[in-house]
Amino acid sequence: MAPQDLSGKVVVITGASSGFGKGAARRFAREGCSLVLAARRGNLLDELARECRSLGAQALAIEADVSDRETVARLASAALAEFGRIDIWVNNAGVGAIGPFEDIPLDDQAKVVETNLLGTLYGSFHAYRQFRQQGSGILINIASELGRETVPYYAAYTASKHGVIGLCDLAAAGG
Repeated sequence: MAPQDLSGKVVVITGASSGFGKGAARRFAREGCSLVLAARRGNLLDELARECRSLGAQALAIEADVSDRETVARLASAALAEFGRIDIWVNNAGVGAIGPFEDIPLDDQAKVVETNLLGTLYGSFHAYRQFRQQGSGILINIASELGRETVPYYAAYTASKHGVIGLCDLAAAGG
């Protein structure tokens, strides 16, 4: 596949404050994209936005918990208000709770599913609707090898990533 020119593309990245999301933000900034960076840790987002601006990108930092559907709706609205379009949406936000199933508090397990699966669902919904309106767009949902396999001590995480894989498979099939 030939490399694409990403210059001028508007990219939304959830879970941008660390790990893959942070690395992706840096790379998209170097490619000349405009960025909407979202995560729960606002102070880290602000640092990343400054770094991306120093690389020549426009960058908007939005503190957001993707497990809240209204927050994700506001994230999409903010991206559109700032840049007028969304070309790429990366659902990367994720959390985990590791340990024996019966030892992990139920609220912690629910938060894993809400963030990893529902956050991806909410982001995909808003991105896809915008892409259809625009006639183009790229949706990237970050799952995990544990979306296809299982290992001990990752019950809620594995269940959430299985859900992400199922959501992507269904969407790719046109459903």
